Amino acid sequence: MARPPAAAYRGDMPASRQRTVAVVDSAQCDECGLCLPLCVPGAIHLGRRGLTIDAQACTGCEKCVAPCPVGALRMADA
Repeated sequence: MARPPAAAYRGDMPASRQRTVAVVDSAQCDECGLCLPLCVPGAIHLGRRGLTIDAQACTGCEKCVAPCPVGALRMADA
């Protein structure tokens, strides 16, 4: 089986299969907590240091991104 051109790869993983996770912009986040119940794996936490996301637990489902009223959540390559 022929391998796609090197430009289609990031590291050892094809670019089309790159894992994405949610990330929070702390400067924008108002810590409203609307995203917390939307995260089935429980990767989003709200504590003394604000909203944090456990990248290892995040499945990349994007369910938390659209409902954020201030646009503080986005998806990024893991």
